[in-house]
Amino acid sequence: MKFTLVFPTHEATDLSLAAVFVPCLVWMEGAKPLENPHPENPHYLRGDLQKILARRELKGRLSDTSRKVTVVCHPTGHGTEAYLKDILSDLGDMGFEPIVVRH
Repeated sequence: MKFTLVFPTHEATDLSLAAVFVPCLVWMEGAKPLENPHPENPHYLRGDLQKILARRELKGRLSDTSRKVTVVCHPTGHGTEAYLKDILSDLGDMGFEPIVVRH
């Protein structure tokens, strides 16, 4: 699996991030790699999402009013149900309300 997270944003902006495993987690925005948080470990680790969203250029794009996040689960890739569970837990810890869509 791989995951696309679509965040609520301000009217003039858009923010969707992909969690792809090649085989280590790499956060992507479109075709642009943003961060490989731990190249020595291929697994999603709790807190990985908080770290990428703390980046100044991403944080300012999030909506101040809506907390709903769509998480699209794609059937291809090296992600697992356990990674999805951890991503959903991280979203909940940050006060987001995830909506899961299986592709």
